[in-house]
Amino acid sequence: MAGPGIRRDDEAVMDSVTLSLEAWLRRCVPDAALSCEEAGPDDAGADATGVVLRVCLYDVREEDRSRGGRMFLRDAADAPVSARMEPVRILQYSYRLTAHGPRWSARQRVLGQVITAGAATPCLPDDTVDASFSGFGTGALPLVVAPAAPVPFPQAVSDAPPPWPVLHVVVMAPLRPPADTALAPAPDRVDLGARRSGSPGGGTRRTVPRQRPRIEEQGR
Repeated sequence: MAGPGIRRDDEAVMDSVTLSLEAWLRRCVPDAALSCEEAGPDDAGADATGVVLRVCLYDVREEDRSRGGRMFLRDAADAPVSARMEPVRILQYSYRLTAHGPRWSARQRVLGQVITAGAATPCLPDDTVDASFSGFGTGALPLVVAPAAPVPFPQAVSDAPPPWPVLHVVVMAPLRPPADTALAPAPDRVDLGARRSGSPGGGTRRTVPRQRPRIEEQGR
């Protein structure tokens, strides 16, 4: 049993975020080739005139304050709990965008188009968001282009800085964990009878109601 907006296969969660970003980027830079595959420094994908915009997902982490309270599911208001759900998590996906081509002006123009488009929207447009997020409503994937403090890109100390400009993009995506239906059945009865510890035979303790004092009214 999976919550709305989440596919059954867990490995689809990450690629659905990248597919959503890819759909938006194709709208932002229609004249550039777009690739989410790795490439070498020379980037054989760029021809003599075109520009290749490469997208690299390099970090995924959960927001510190993304967790809320646990939820319980019931088939009816008076029905027993049928499933337990952990709170929705918010994950931060960090991407590194690089433009490859023969001319520096063309490379920077492509990255500038992404920056301009990102400044106009706080979220990925709903018509570019993957269908797996439909259960989260409008504006499901907040977008941050050129964040002030991006997550550092992992690289070896000996690696030289890339010879091309780098643009960081962050997408925030919700993750609803699947419901836990392996719950212990509710007991048929609950025995609330108290037993006196150490009493012979362990009989049930009985309490005798205390008699209230009688108030009599005497006639004059």
